[in-house]
Amino acid sequence: MNYKYNELAYAEEIYNKGFLTKYFPTELKLLVLYYRDILELKPKEREYRIYEFCKKYIPNFRKEKFYKTINRALTAGLKKDQKLITIPKIDIYKSEIDYLNSLDINQEYKKVMFTFLVQYKINKMIYEYKYDKEFNSYYFKGGKKKYNNIKKISNISSKILLNDEIINSLGSLSYVTILHNGLIYLDYLDNCNEEGDIAFSITDYDNIGLYLDYYNNIKGVTKCEVCEEIIKMKNNRQKYCESCWTEVNKEKTKENMKKLRNV
Repeated sequence: MNYKYNELAYAEEIYNKGFLTKYFPTELKLLVLYYRDILELKPKEREYRIYEFCKKYIPNFRKEKFYKTINRALTAGLKKDQKLITIPKIDIYKSEIDYLNSLDINQEYKKVMFTFLVQYKINKMIYEYKYDKEFNSYYFKGGKKKYNNIKKISNISSKILLNDEIINSLGSLSYVTILHNGLIYLDYLDNCNEEGDIAFSITDYDNIGLYLDYYNNIKGVTKCEVCEEIIKMKNNRQKYCESCWTEVNKEKTKENMKKLRNV
């Protein structure tokens, strides 16, 4: 399961099954927050339970080896702004899409702008949930890792240079202002207003650009016939995402085996 922006489900799975990955610090922090917010355990009880959890799921567990990691997780549980983040969907308004589609730039550029818009909405939801304050910052600060992620989830061609080509071009068109050290200001967000009807909602945060492709009827982008996840087709006959194809194929294999046994 993809737990991106679904930390409550992630923490619940850790609680029920133990560590799910090798990233112990992250998972211990989520578990501490689960103890605090869902089970309503006090600090001393959280500390006891976290050590018992580690004893159960870490082979040859030694307290001195994991003390710092556990202590950081327990400290996170003492901070009010540390919360389990769950974002089931991001609503996109027709007015926002109409604005982006009105721009005289190609689809790949629009997909990057659309991805920055969605990332802004995600950042806004997280900030306001954590701090109970309004968030309206149009700044994006990123190093290589963050920009690579924007490129990936925009679903643009790997041949396109995000910074040297798209960001610089958007800067020359005054859609963004390029500042320094990876900091940019997304000027165009002033024109992305949440007005009127919702065009669609995003639930797959790893393929944001495909939503704009699908809305704009770009060839080769469709919905999985089972889960309705938006996918980029590998061939004209593709009907399912990889996960659903695996399940459909299993069912077809079972049916074929039954037919062979009944022959």
